[in-house]
Amino acid sequence: MDELDKPDDARREGRSLHEARAAAGGDRGRLGQTPFGAVVVDLDGQLVGYGHNTVRAGRDPTAHVEIAAIRAAWRRLGAWQMLSGSTIYSSCEPCLLCSYVIAQIGFRRAVFAARGADVPGYKPLLGADLGKGSAWINAQPDWAPLEIVADFMRHRALEAIAAFPWAQAQTRAPLNPSR
Repeated sequence: MDELDKPDDARREGRSLHEARAAAGGDRGRLGQTPFGAVVVDLDGQLVGYGHNTVRAGRDPTAHVEIAAIRAAWRRLGAWQMLSGSTIYSSCEPCLLCSYVIAQIGFRRAVFAARGADVPGYKPLLGADLGKGSAWINAQPDWAPLEIVADFMRHRALEAIAAFPWAQAQTRAPLNPSR
């Protein structure tokens, strides 16, 4: 699928990639955060939440990009139920932790650029991520179906991943905010 075929998806995925650049040290100076960003769009097509990875800066192992964007959207809308049927755009395929949250809330679509396997040092839990998890989710009769759009604008996400100093991130050392 080409960006020209889906201009709304391209604009929103572009925003997730903007957040990824900000996390890695772009326009917000968050040097050292891994280059991942996400946005949440409600049923009416309105952007209701966005964020980027803050695991190291926040010393929070659950502060993955999708969780950050979902938290922001939940705060804005006031109730997690308002997120049911929404779409999440991520610069990279959600891991199992984030996939579970996406499924439990009842997101309708997940659009992502890079694959987890594109990230240096990536180790998928149970050998799965959202791509594999969605097949299981969609087979459950009492779970909301989840449409996956994979590899959308992947080339742009791969540029951000390639530019990031992964050796620094893999140390898992806390960030020094004064830098």
